[in-house]
Formats: sequence, structure tokens, C-alpha cells
Amino acid sequence: MKIILVATLNSGYKFSQTWPKKEPYLLSFPQTGYVKLADLAMTVAPIIAFITAYLQLSYNGMDNINTTIAMSLLILSLPIHGYFLLGKQAEADLPIGLKSWYREIEQQLQNSDVEMKQGVNLNKSKAHKLTYMDLAKLLKVRFERK
Repeated sequence: MKIILVATLNSGYKFSQTWPKKEPYLLSFPQTGYVKLADLAMTVAPIIAFITAYLQLSYNGMDNINTTIAMSLLILSLPIHGYFLLGKQAEADLPIGLKSWYREIEQQLQNSDVEMKQGVNLNKSKAHKLTYMDLAKLLKVRFERK
């Protein structure tokens, strides 16, 4: 169980690093928002947890140390939860509509010989099930080309 959890978290982090975030074309995808929220939580959650613990300890003293620790741990777990959900999403199969869109982009990239320049194997549509991670890699290659 522990290995599956770590692998899913690692997959979610890789997905967040691979998914293009700054492209206006991808704002309609919910994954863009999820990736931005997970990255924001990773940077802001430790600060919020520290401020929460400091304020609770300064106002309530050591009387409520259990509540302080519980709230801080809850806040610190938010980025982990976000990357876990992103990892599950990265491993999920693409819907039929996105599979056809994936194949269109793949064909455009193969026609423009980006595969040779980038060193990326794009012929995955027939070999195995397409996942959101495959889509993220393809979109990253596509938008790096511009």
C-alpha cells in the first residue's frame, strides 16, 4: 500500500510539472486549475500552517496543543492530497473525444518532424491505453515547439 501511495504521489508531481500551465488554450481543461492549485498549496500551505500554529499557541497557550497540531497537520496535508488526486488523474484513461484530439495533434507533430528534433516517441496511440499523462507530454512537446 505504501509503495502505491508513493508512486501515485510521484506520478501526480510529475504530471503537475509536465502539464503546460501558461497556455490560454488549456484553460478549458480542469487539469490546468488542479495543477495550479496543487502547486500553490505546495508553496503556501507550510506558511499558513506555521501562522495558524503560532496564533493558536500565542492566544490559547499550551492548553490546546492537540488542536494546534491537528490543524497544522491538516493544512500540511493539503498539497499531498492534491498531488495524490493529480496522480490518479494522470493514470486515468482518456475519454474518446480526447483520444481523437490526441491523435490529431500527434499526426500534426509527426508531419512537422518534431519527433526527430525532440527525441520523443509519439507513436503511443496504438501501443497502449492513452492516459492524461500521455496527453500532458504531447501538449508539452506541442507548446514547446511554438
